[in-house]
Amino acid sequence: MKMKNVCIVGYGAIGPVHASALEDVSQAELYAVCDINPERRKACQEKYTVKAYDDFDRMLQDREIHNVHICTPHYLHYEMVRKALEAGKDVVVEKPVTMTRQELDALLQLDGTERVCVVLQNRLNPCIEKLKSMIQGGELGSIKAVKAVLTWHRDRTYYAQDGWRGHFATEGGGVLINQAVHTLDYFSYLIGKVTAVRAVMSNFSLEDVIEVEDTCTAYVGFENGLKGIFYATNSYSENSAPFLEVVFEKGIVRYMDNQLWHQGQMLAEDEPPALGKAYWGSGHARLLKRYYEEQKFFCPKDAANTMKAVFAMYESAKKGGMEIEIK
Repeated sequence: MKMKNVCIVGYGAIGPVHASALEDVSQAELYAVCDINPERRKACQEKYTVKAYDDFDRMLQDREIHNVHICTPHYLHYEMVRKALEAGKDVVVEKPVTMTRQELDALLQLDGTERVCVVLQNRLNPCIEKLKSMIQGGELGSIKAVKAVLTWHRDRTYYAQDGWRGHFATEGGGVLINQAVHTLDYFSYLIGKVTAVRAVMSNFSLEDVIEVEDTCTAYVGFENGLKGIFYATNSYSENSAPFLEVVFEKGIVRYMDNQLWHQGQMLAEDEPPALGKAYWGSGHARLLKRYYEEQKFFCPKDAANTMKAVFAMYESAKKGGMEIEIK
């Protein structure tokens, strides 16, 4: 198998996590970094001794680059993925895969979209893998109820770090599309296809700082008739690991504090991440290793239902909590 040369595009908050994860991947190596910020480019160059680009289009002309990791602000994702595919590169793209429903529809129609790996790394957390296996095995019977809760803290300093954050035009929303999308993804990945949502959104703590929501509450309908509850906020004073509760016919399973519990017994525990925040989960290294060494990954089609649910929640909130069906 040929070694893949990787260029990380965007070396801000998540780019270094990708670079660190690549150190443990046998079939890929960090070859270049692309960032308009000279300090970020320099930081990556000095640590990994790689080529550096300040222009995305010029970087795509480098024939030695096989894979491009899109770790840029949300509003750049779709166009960068499209251009990278047209240049013959394979792509790894961070969440959200696109910022709007229109971009998602367009991405799904692109030639080569099956070569895009979407970073849904929390699906590979040991606790989620265990819960997925339990659901598929049916050992606890059918699912009766489900809820997911995310309570994180984002303050003025966080939004001041990058001008694209906190604006609908560049972030696409707030806590839902940025921080809580992985937690919402558990619904599509574990429970089943989301077919309808009702949502309300608020800005409780940063009204004079951001124009997007810091809190989202939603009522979620699934194809199998199940109803779920979803809550996410950035207005908590601390950062807590996501909470997921699945009520089965034969017991309740809870994913909390990065551990999976059933009737007082711990069934699985997530590994702490090598780089990043403990409450993020530990999936980046596993996702990239799986992608490059086993050619297994989640493509845009796998992420589509979660992203459609995100966009439907924003539409519902704009319409006062009206139910929005997802097709």
